[in-house]
Amino acid sequence: MPSRRRSHVEVRDYGPGIPPENLKTIFNRFYQISDDKRQSRIGLGLGLYIAKNIIEQHGGEITVQSKPGDGSAFTIKLPQIDAGKVDK
Repeated sequence: MPSRRRSHVEVRDYGPGIPPENLKTIFNRFYQISDDKRQSRIGLGLGLYIAKNIIEQHGGEITVQSKPGDGSAFTIKLPQIDAGKVDK
């Protein structure tokens, strides 16, 4: 079976970064990083959880690379489809 082609999208920021111990849990529902140095929390901790679920439902994956002080990079990989085979 031929391997499926995938499209990649990377979103990068130059914020405070994510501590290594938090990288495995940031996609959990209601998860927010606790850190006195960060701005006050706004939101419910659902954004990355929802994004991950939508991406996975489309056969894709989302990953993050981050280093404190250097920002974060989120990579989304989604399978490409043949436009001629899309159900209308």
